[in-house]
Amino acid sequence: MAFRDKVILVTDGGISGIGKAIAVHFSIDKAKVVIIGRTNATIDEVKDICTANSGNEANMGIQADVSKDTDVEMIVNKVTVTYGRLDVLVNNAGVFISDDIFTATMDNFDAHINTNLRGNFNLTRLFVPLLIKSQGNVINISGVEAVKYWEGLLTDSLSKVAIQHLTKYVAYELGPKKVRSNSVALGYVTGTKIIERANIDPEEFGRGFLPSVPLGEFIKPEDVAKTVAFIASDDARHITGQNIVMDGGFSCY
Repeated sequence: MAFRDKVILVTDGGISGIGKAIAVHFSIDKAKVVIIGRTNATIDEVKDICTANSGNEANMGIQADVSKDTDVEMIVNKVTVTYGRLDVLVNNAGVFISDDIFTATMDNFDAHINTNLRGNFNLTRLFVPLLIKSQGNVINISGVEAVKYWEGLLTDSLSKVAIQHLTKYVAYELGPKKVRSNSVALGYVTGTKIIERANIDPEEFGRGFLPSVPLGEFIKPEDVAKTVAFIASDDARHITGQNIVMDGGFSCY
């Protein structure tokens, strides 16, 4: 199996949705999965699933908030001490607050930057030595709002644009060390909590959004997990510095 015994770290992996799907998918391929989340109960649930899939006790759950520097340092230290390597870093943690130029606040701006961007940047820079050692991968989960106007996503889109630029810098600077860096710009993904946490009804949002998707269907977390695994695999060894748009065609017009 492509990821047997490789160490995969997934932020926001301890909740339902994209992070959980990514962690579970890698565990089916016998990887050692490090699950980062904000509550122990959800982390333990996903860790148990991953352990059952992989058949070993090598998976790890860490309660942490990646917007906090001390938490990021703790994550890096635990992974370094426990495994001494990191093969794939999946920066999936994110917050979402709906706003526009009329309603945006600096609190909204700071919330998006601190989690969506600062957390990604901090984890990536501190894991560089381990990623070089393994000739590994950084995969940043971004959003299609970084490449196409999406109403109500102003401050969120600013953080996603920055993530894509960070992705390219890491790819260029670590390419000579055989470390790859890519981002995945997602359209609307069902089965996540991020829309609900923004006080938006997901079913109502979905009904309004679907007519704008040429393929006429929503993305599922499991679809994202398969794409992330492909990008991290040797089959994609020549793909780096790219923002791979996964939106059902939403951004093509």
